[in-house]
Amino acid sequence: MSYQYSLNDDAEVEVLRQSAWYLSEIPEGGYDMACRWNSGLQTALEKLAKAPHRFGFAPENGEWLPEHEIRQMLLRPWKSGVGWRVLFTIDEEQKLVTVLQVRHEHRRWMFEGDAT
Repeated sequence: MSYQYSLNDDAEVEVLRQSAWYLSEIPEGGYDMACRWNSGLQTALEKLAKAPHRFGFAPENGEWLPEHEIRQMLLRPWKSGVGWRVLFTIDEEQKLVTVLQVRHEHRRWMFEGDAT
């Protein structure tokens, strides 16, 4: 059974920041790179909504927002293998996946603070 998905405010801000960064990096691809990243994220979120339970628990589970089960999906749109962690919760009653954060893999865990 499919779920709906939504991004909370923090996740939306992170997506906008990442898109703006790609847009500002003209030598690294600029507009085309931003479009590819956003397209990859959109495709990944659609897959996530189809089967959110197939993704495991995030390292933040039980440590950050302990009232929620926090899972993660890895998004690796580039050949470099480095990507982003999509942190999310599942609401079974509403059949809703809420994306809490979209974080580069090199950033600290949420319970460690927001330093890079």
